[in-house]
Amino acid sequence: MTKLFECFWGDGYRGESNQSLLEVKMIEFFNNDRGYSDEDIAEIFELPIGDYAEFKDSGDHWVRRIV
Repeated sequence: MTKLFECFWGDGYRGESNQSLLEVKMIEFFNNDRGYSDEDIAEIFELPIGDYAEFKDSGDHWVRRIV
């Protein structure tokens, strides 16, 4: 089964439009090149459906598993 995640980026991640982002991503999206640590990736990988992980080191960001 493919794992899908709802991802929110708010304060600290906004671009020129100054809008928050809400996107759906697959597990392959989360890697070191995108700034996720090995611990972050492991936490995301282990999320049960409906649960979320918060990442506030650089701003407002959370990841919720939806499938």
